[in-house]
Amino acid sequence: MAERANLVFHNKEIDGTAMKGLISRLIDHFGMGYTSHILDQIKTLGFHQATTTSISLGIEDLLTIPSKGWLVQDAEQQSLEKHYYYGAVHAVEKLRQSVEIWYATSEYLKQEMNSNFRITDPSNPVYLMSFSGARGNASQVHQLVGMRGLMADPQGQMIDLPIQSNLREGLSLTEYIISCYGARKGVVDTAVRTADAGYLTRRLVEVVQHVLVRRRDCGTIRGISVSPQNGMTEKIFVQTLIGRVLADDIYIGSRCIAARNQDIGIGLVNRFITAFRAQPLEWLIISCMKFLRPH
Repeated sequence: MAERANLVFHNKEIDGTAMKGLISRLIDHFGMGYTSHILDQIKTLGFHQATTTSISLGIEDLLTIPSKGWLVQDAEQQSLEKHYYYGAVHAVEKLRQSVEIWYATSEYLKQEMNSNFRITDPSNPVYLMSFSGARGNASQVHQLVGMRGLMADPQGQMIDLPIQSNLREGLSLTEYIISCYGARKGVVDTAVRTADAGYLTRRLVEVVQHVLVRRRDCGTIRGISVSPQNGMTEKIFVQTLIGRVLADDIYIGSRCIAARNQDIGIGLVNRFITAFRAQPLEWLIISCMKFLRPH
């Protein structure tokens, strides 16, 4: 009964950010080995629920934003086309101002899109798939129901003419031609990255295929020194430490605060920071600590 009293039940949605926090807490409490078994169960549960939910996508699920019309009209009124025609504004300044205006309009439309989905239909399949943090992102949905916005030419320069339509409404001939540059570049980049990944995987297999791991701990005292680099914030340094394994015991004075081969979780990192903040040369001492990368 005492163990059940300590259990905490959370009844809320778990997105990508919440999942990272959950995994960090599991590593802190149970270590890397046991956490992997828990994550396997979470994966099985996720696949089961995704299968039974049977989320499908239809064209009626693409809800357009009601305020899009007057937002685009307001952006067009702010254009410096008339001043450029009379020679009051340079072409470079006109392009810079146009890019800023349409970028701000596109970002505001993206924010309106999020609130529109949340208020109108929270169980919308597009909203669930895109904002869960699993695969899709807000930019893809923005192109479907918002506006595609500014595109780049083959040289990487922004084209002054933005694509005001979205994929739900359909593109005009001019907008379609403008958007072809980015689409072709994306296809080529994806193909090149796929080939690179396959080549690197083949090299990795060729290098380590003769290696056999028979012992849990080889007893090595070698490690990788991890220290805060120039300009590295405390938050980034903490993220660098989490998930590694200690290669040596950590002492503060005569007291051992962490043992060799211990997994570094958020709780242990907080203990490090609390302990070393009491020392006059905190970062100099912590830079002498050595860590092994996770196996």
